[in-house]
Amino acid sequence: MSYSALLDSLSVITEQWPILFGILVLILLSQALISLILRQIFGGQFTSNEYLALGLAGWILPASLLSILWMFLGSSSAGRFSLLFIVLVILGVLFFIRLRTDPEAGSQPIRLFLVLFLSISILLRLAFVSKAILPSYFDSAQHYLLIKYIVKQGPAALFTVQASYYHMGFHMLAAFLVSTLHADIAQTMLILGQVILAAMPISIFFPVSYMTKSNWAGIFSMLISAWGWYMPAHAVDWGKYPALMSIALIPFVLSLAYLFVEQQAALSARRRWILGSLLAIGLFITVITHSRSLFIFGIVGLAWMTTVWWQKRPRWQRAIIFFIIIIAITLEVIFIQHESVLGLLFDPYIHKGLLVTTLVLFLSIFALKVHPQLTFAAILAICFLLASLFIPIPVSIPGHNHLTLLDRPFVEMFLYLPMSFLGGLGLAGMENFLGQGRIKLFYRNGIVSVLVSGLILLNAFLTYDLYPSNCCVIAGNNDVAAITRMDAQLPLNARIGIATTELNVTASETFEGIVGSDAGIWITPLINRATIPLPYELDFDQTTTLNMLCQFSVSHLYVGELGNTFNAAQLDGHPEWYRSLSAMPKVKVYQVVGCH
Repeated sequence: MSYSALLDSLSVITEQWPILFGILVLILLSQALISLILRQIFGGQFTSNEYLALGLAGWILPASLLSILWMFLGSSSAGRFSLLFIVLVILGVLFFIRLRTDPEAGSQPIRLFLVLFLSISILLRLAFVSKAILPSYFDSAQHYLLIKYIVKQGPAALFTVQASYYHMGFHMLAAFLVSTLHADIAQTMLILGQVILAAMPISIFFPVSYMTKSNWAGIFSMLISAWGWYMPAHAVDWGKYPALMSIALIPFVLSLAYLFVEQQAALSARRRWILGSLLAIGLFITVITHSRSLFIFGIVGLAWMTTVWWQKRPRWQRAIIFFIIIIAITLEVIFIQHESVLGLLFDPYIHKGLLVTTLVLFLSIFALKVHPQLTFAAILAICFLLASLFIPIPVSIPGHNHLTLLDRPFVEMFLYLPMSFLGGLGLAGMENFLGQGRIKLFYRNGIVSVLVSGLILLNAFLTYDLYPSNCCVIAGNNDVAAITRMDAQLPLNARIGIATTELNVTASETFEGIVGSDAGIWITPLINRATIPLPYELDFDQTTTLNMLCQFSVSHLYVGELGNTFNAAQLDGHPEWYRSLSAMPKVKVYQVVGCH
């Protein structure tokens, strides 16, 4: 992190403030609405801090419902929705004012901290947008294309592309913002992704602070989930916007499920019905945002039921079962580390986040002593998460073979959540330990919590990178300029060969499919030209390659600036087959002229 990052963020705010303002207004409205509903259910059982945190954790829920409503009413209702949006903003402000009345004594500092945390996080995260030409990785091009179709076609877009496996929640929300704000799709994707990322850590404040009765524990869990590891932030480098949005909503849904079970007997039938309905809607939105979240809910539910059973066992049996789980996790980690495809899973937590992970493991000792049931549930969930990498999905999905319950990227980006939960439990346990007997002389007014939290922030200041990773950027300025020129020069019926590579992110040694490996994957989303996927290793010196291109009626070839792209030297070596139409630094477009 540096001073230049703040300047870059301010430049994004200056240039793209309408998009940012629209998203923030939507968050304000949604937070106020969620908080109001929960107040109607629970009344004075929770503090204003907890209602604020819950509202911010669940803001995606009302926002998604609004986007679904917009989508199915159709583009002809855009004017009515603009008016409706303004009305809802006013109502949101009124709700927010109501929620601010008569705050509990001592709640103001925590409320202020939560608001400042969100504001500063958004400010820092926007530095990413300043350096992004287009959203990173091949996934982003498909997200862009689907959002574009939704804006133009409404519900018919569901049948325009293969949406059976593509997760629609993020696309509908982004399309709603693009249409309502008349914004650029790429910039909306980038800014929405960073705002979701900035708000995600607040979702863990409520469960940790509520279960441990410690605001410091909630704050600490927020800090490590935001700045402890480079996951889940690295998910935007992979273009995993739907997964990121789904993971952001999971803690809110799990909090509602916990409250439903815990408070069921104390609530009236009407309030139970409202809470159950809110929980069901939350489950629905989370799953349509990313279908794999369904397995996450299953894993957490299984871990919790097993924990309830474990808690009823004699002490010696609990100890044996606990050590079996620890041994199982150790073996899973060792095995995964030796797998070529899965080995990168622990990179954020062991290689580049070793300090924070070590601190969390140390604090887990205190967590196990003071909160054994919650700690065991979190550790068991981690064990099940790692095991899910090897459990195949029995249902066949077109274009995706040999799938497992969860793939390596999803587990890698989700693992921060149980780790952050353990860290919060551990700090609360250490607070309890240091507050006892003579040891309490070393613990005054949360000074140890401040020091531990300061260590996390210092580590983030020294090591955290806010900008796009070079690993995943496949489109540069020259690519954008070349694709724009192609739109003006190439016929609408052009069939452009683009470079692709094989993808494998599961424990299986087989490949799941082919993906774009350079900026050619952006040609269809940006200029609506048909593209033909071709292996980037193609040997263009061979006549068999030319014959294949002719057979598939490939009229042009695109050589990108970044990523794994075609060998331009081979193409230049056969001008009788491939005619160079344009050449920019590291970007070339060829016409296939060797077909007869």
